[in-house]
Amino acid sequence: MQHGSTTLVRVALAGLLALALSACGGAGGGDPVDGLPGGVATVTFETPDGGTYRVLLTDPADIARVEAALAGDGHAGIPNGRIVAGDGGVNIGHDWHVVEVEFADMAIEVCDGTVGYVDDLGYAGFVDQHGDRFCPWAAVVVAVDRAP
Repeated sequence: MQHGSTTLVRVALAGLLALALSACGGAGGGDPVDGLPGGVATVTFETPDGGTYRVLLTDPADIARVEAALAGDGHAGIPNGRIVAGDGGVNIGHDWHVVEVEFADMAIEVCDGTVGYVDDLGYAGFVDQHGDRFCPWAAVVVAVDRAP
């Protein structure tokens, strides 16, 4: 039960942080971690079409994983998360963002895609056709910004 409650706390923290960022107009104008508490990071992924998207990570092990990937070939595993409406204050410039991100070695094809594909369909169109998971198989980490 400990693991489940730890996950719940992290999800709640990520939600509150996203809400706070949204209320402040997002992080788009300046440093992507302005206003975030220490111990969290925004991570920018790039998909094969050249599109980028950002997620908020709160788990120290996940942050270490993406930092190691950035120092290497950029592949941290398949970022797999729930796609939700709005930019969440993190994924500025898109009508969607991804929460509850975990890293997988394999994922079903229905959630694979690129940033351009999701943007072309729009949030509602993507969810209607593919469900509420986004897991771009070939995404690579291109930036990690830690809150001070």
